[in-house]
Amino acid sequence: MPRCRLFAAAVFLTVGSAHAQLWQTPQATAAQAILNGYAAQGNVLTRGDSTVTLDVAGNAVVGVYVQAASLGDLARGIGAGWGLVEADLPKLQANLAAPRVLDAARQGFVDVTSDDMTDVVALKATTTGTKTVYAAYVAAKVWPDNTFPVTKNVTGRATASDTLRIFSDFQCPYCRQMWQVAAQGWEAAPDTYRAYHYQFPLTRHRNALAAAEASECASAQGKFWPYADALFAAYDTWTPLEPKAVSPLLTTYAKTTGLDTAAFTACVTAHTFRSSIDAQIRAGIAVGVQATPTVYLNGVKLDDYSDADELARVHAATTATPDAATLIDARLKLFR
Repeated sequence: MPRCRLFAAAVFLTVGSAHAQLWQTPQATAAQAILNGYAAQGNVLTRGDSTVTLDVAGNAVVGVYVQAASLGDLARGIGAGWGLVEADLPKLQANLAAPRVLDAARQGFVDVTSDDMTDVVALKATTTGTKTVYAAYVAAKVWPDNTFPVTKNVTGRATASDTLRIFSDFQCPYCRQMWQVAAQGWEAAPDTYRAYHYQFPLTRHRNALAAAEASECASAQGKFWPYADALFAAYDTWTPLEPKAVSPLLTTYAKTTGLDTAAFTACVTAHTFRSSIDAQIRAGIAVGVQATPTVYLNGVKLDDYSDADELARVHAATTATPDAATLIDARLKLFR
């Protein structure tokens, strides 16, 4: 899914594509070549002293818990969660053997795997006498509601089955594409989707911040959604202009949207919502927003918001009993 990029991700510990195996069925995860020789009983796979347990919600693997007596077996179990192949394992084992990683494991730690923050990894090493037992957990990252900022820009019913949190930039062409296609479908299904809009104007888009401020001033008059529609409808008109030429157009869109233009102009001139927008940007960065649009479904960062299969998998896992967040949080407590 194309997006307007903020920065590139750096990988922690991983040697392949983390997140590749999470969200797959337990059957697909267990069938990986690196788990050949493991005996399966339900969602638990064993080989010698090594155990790999699949945490499953809604028929999707949301976490892989590994217990092993060697770093080699530990790497193999972690690799099963990350969708690695045999050739990746020596490098992963070397990474796990690094002194800084082993020192952290002796204390027990939990961290995100990369700065896109879609996955978490936990490690723990427990030594009794001369024997060391290793444990690891790789899992999807499910962000709780309270990690997202407060916004009045919400559509859909409070009783909707799914919550969408959208970080967007009015000057981003991919955000316009989302707004004109996917977002219209979400808005048309208020019983299914409750959608929250957050401002994330990229600094390289010279008119994005002004548009974000204008939309918040429209929101103050209860007109965020129609004003946002107007901004995206006129995208080709205002986005190429110099910033000084955009201000009158923002006021024109306010008038055509039915706003009190005097109050709107006063709000924009005073930068009334600048601090709120800055807070939304900081909150977005804290949950791994690197590009626009970025969409979260029930706290899970989507790889492709237009992929119906991905939405269905995440919906099933986050609304199951027990749900993905409950399973993951219970497992992570073992490492803290």
